[in-house]
Amino acid sequence: MINWWRQMSTSTEQHVERFVLPSGETAWIRMMCLQDVPKVHDLETKAYKDPWSLSHFRHEITDSTVSWPLIAECGVQLLGYAIVWFVEDELHIANIATAPEQRRKGIASQLLAVILEEGLNRQAQRAYLEVRGSNVAAFQLYKKFKFDLIGTRMRYYRDGEDAILMHRFLRPGFDSNITASS
Repeated sequence: MINWWRQMSTSTEQHVERFVLPSGETAWIRMMCLQDVPKVHDLETKAYKDPWSLSHFRHEITDSTVSWPLIAECGVQLLGYAIVWFVEDELHIANIATAPEQRRKGIASQLLAVILEEGLNRQAQRAYLEVRGSNVAAFQLYKKFKFDLIGTRMRYYRDGEDAILMHRFLRPGFDSNITASS
């Protein structure tokens, strides 16, 4: 069961959620800021074959009018991050990653739950994402969160790999407790 709750902060870090790691340590999900970009980019290069650039992350924080960039951290340690775009009545999960040494600890699930809850708060009707066909762990995570496969984007990634296009509907009441299904 996901153990998290709303915890707004008056600090400049803008905490969004607090959760407890399997170790018992408290971790936070908060808005990404420019000071986070070097650590986020370092994680990105470890997580992906075709990483986003530093300037891409900076753009998401400073220039994009649709971006909602988040990080998960425990103290000063970056656990993971997500970049979400809210456009009209849809949300698009553009990028989500967990530090390799932090995988299988529920961090991506925490990020995903926060994202979907924010989608409901913003009255988004659907959530979309693309995932590499070879990323079985991510595909399984999205299935647990009730995402359905709706298509394939052929040769979507620069290395020629296909992307699996997934989506799920967001409906108030039906999704009032967004968690991963067993």
